[in-house]
Amino acid sequence: MRSTLNLVGSVLAGAASLSLVLYFVGWRETFAAMRALDAVGILGVLGTVVLTVAAWVLGWGVILRAYGVRVPLGRMIGARLSCFAVSYLTPTLYFGGEPFRGLLVADKAGAPATRVFATIIVERFLLGMSMALFILVGGFYAIVSPDIPVGEKRLLIGGLGFITFWVLVGLVNFAWNLKWVSRSIRWLGRVVPRWRDRLTHAAAKVSETEDEVSYAFTRHWRATLVVFLIQVAATLLTYLRPQIFFGAALGLRLSFSQLSVVFCLYILLGFFLWITPGGLGTSEAGAIGIFRLVAPSITTGQAVAYSLIFKFAEAIFVVIGVWYLMQRGLSFFGRKVGAPHGSGGASRDAKSDRRS
Repeated sequence: MRSTLNLVGSVLAGAASLSLVLYFVGWRETFAAMRALDAVGILGVLGTVVLTVAAWVLGWGVILRAYGVRVPLGRMIGARLSCFAVSYLTPTLYFGGEPFRGLLVADKAGAPATRVFATIIVERFLLGMSMALFILVGGFYAIVSPDIPVGEKRLLIGGLGFITFWVLVGLVNFAWNLKWVSRSIRWLGRVVPRWRDRLTHAAAKVSETEDEVSYAFTRHWRATLVVFLIQVAATLLTYLRPQIFFGAALGLRLSFSQLSVVFCLYILLGFFLWITPGGLGTSEAGAIGIFRLVAPSITTGQAVAYSLIFKFAEAIFVVIGVWYLMQRGLSFFGRKVGAPHGSGGASRDAKSDRRS
């Protein structure tokens, strides 16, 4: 009940925020900017989102194959889109749906669950590294730009430092298999004796997963390099979104430095201000501020139109992911919960798994 109320509350808050943005900006101006897209522009927006999602699926597929994990293509695509949908609709753009993705494929993978989750960690970490690469470039241009106030530069430096620090920590931890996460869990078990047994068991599983993750940088380094390049391509498509939209709608050409700063600020917005489902309201308000700093010639209505048009394109895959989760995921989790209570649970699971 509490989760349902929180979800309903966040949806209402997002809808109210978006309504306020459209009220002050002017919904007529916003929709006029969206209608300015011609057929080529619409195909460009859709194509960018489709290719980005395809790159995510391809990257994860390469990692799965390198680890010897065989998952039916339909199950892999459905699990990846379900992960995207959950992350998109919860108060965090970049994380949140990974447990659903792992559980949806673990029963069909024929491999230890720790290995499956290791592939997810590697895929997400490589995506984070590709984003960090573009963020550093964008951050450099933002810091040296005379158009950005000193206060915003300080905030930007803090955000860049936070993200870069954790990416480097993850790289050192996974590449050298230092097992900082499992060690921290064991230390917490010593500090809180009441949870010692549970935390010790959890630390053992986490340690096993860390071993599997470290193989990406030793045994599977070629596949890891390929996936990193795929993630760089996916990030580049996101990087080019403003040029695709404003080039088609306004004939505007954004410079490399402008695109870099916009990308950097949007990543920080996704990390810290994605607090409503789909970023409703917050991402539109953020887009106004970002383009006012970077490209003052872009009106507030056009900035909001840019945010909404890509949100509509992404919503296609969010709907597919939610549908898959409803059809396969929730029934699967329900069977897992209900199986211990009945003798026929295992046979029903087997029959259902064969059908899926």
